[in-house]
Amino acid sequence: MSDPARTARHLAIGGWLLLAASVACWPFIGASGISLATASIAFLPLLLPLAGIARGSRRAYRLAALTLAPALALTVTEFLVNVPSRPWTGTTLALILLAFASLVAALRTAP
Repeated sequence: MSDPARTARHLAIGGWLLLAASVACWPFIGASGISLATASIAFLPLLLPLAGIARGSRRAYRLAALTLAPALALTVTEFLVNVPSRPWTGTTLALILLAFASLVAALRTAP
């Protein structure tokens, strides 16, 4: 594996783990108003492609982009509706963008 591919894979893993940690913390933020059940709807799909991302599988990179949808939908909804949670959901939106961009970079550099 070349250095750019390895770097992109490591960035994808890091971005994905940061995003998963951010979504997992949603129910524990006082101003978020997101219950544990709602957070699990966004969190559990993020676990599906994690092993494939760690292996560097092209198929997992493609699947991972689709599993961002529940987290993106809930984050945008909370950002628009719940004013006190905007700093936290804004951070999550930035992490979703980072995760998606790192997936695209890893997919383009994968052998």
